[in-house]
Amino acid sequence: MTDHELLEYAIDIGTRCEVSSWMDLKKILLVSLPPFERSRFSTRDPVTKCQVLNQLEAKITKGFQEKTGIKLELPR
Repeated sequence: MTDHELLEYAIDIGTRCEVSSWMDLKKILLVSLPPFERSRFSTRDPVTKCQVLNQLEAKITKGFQEKTGIKLELPR
């Protein structure tokens, strides 16, 4: 799945589920995607347990906002 296809899938599933935060959308995506696609997403920092977006996730959140007008709440 290309980045563009993943973005389109995220927009489709995110609008259907009416998500408002990145973590909610990410959870849905991780459950619905095959394992080799899930590996493209970031994991929590083992020490601080904080979520840090990688380039793909930043691209998805930005594209989601541009296409839907909904700004997803990001982890702090």
